[in-house]
Amino acid sequence: MTLDIHARTTDLGPSAPAAAAPASARTRSATFGTFAITFGIAFAIIYTVFERMNWPLFTYHPAVGRIDFWMEPPRRGEGPPMYWYGWLALALPTAVVVAWLATIMARQTLYRTTLFVCVLALLWQVLYVVGFVIADRASFDAGILKEIWVSAIPAVLGAAAVTYLASAQWVERSWTGWLLLMPIGALVVLGYSLKSYFLR
Repeated sequence: MTLDIHARTTDLGPSAPAAAAPASARTRSATFGTFAITFGIAFAIIYTVFERMNWPLFTYHPAVGRIDFWMEPPRRGEGPPMYWYGWLALALPTAVVVAWLATIMARQTLYRTTLFVCVLALLWQVLYVVGFVIADRASFDAGILKEIWVSAIPAVLGAAAVTYLASAQWVERSWTGWLLLMPIGALVVLGYSLKSYFLR
């Protein structure tokens, strides 16, 4: 140990690796934090997309104890199929891959990508609902507004504009906030899409 002119102690020689260990632990902790936050955001969005598109990895038929790959419609005399296990089974590894990719991205790229995807998910749902309302109330044939790709185009443009115009400081500060907002938004969308089951 030596004392420098500013009265700080510095480590020399063999004790230097001990100082490096906490930095390594901090790096692992930061990497796990990035993985966990990204996984939480990604899983909520991905599960909602798979539910809305009806893309289960498998379909479970509980009445007959059968599992079919991908999406199988109900069959006469076999009761209703269960898709949510398949949505979970597909959303989980997809979110893990997305979270792993986040750990190897540059920080600013990660923040901007997260902002883009989250704003896209929000705008897409809002514009899709607006399109449905307009199509139902329009005095002309506006059925095309009910197509999901129609609302995707302005949603992508809006998300790109927000991502481009947002300041780096705001993007960084809001990153963890998406972890709370996206699951809540996903639950609202899921609740709305499943409301017919609750209102029977």
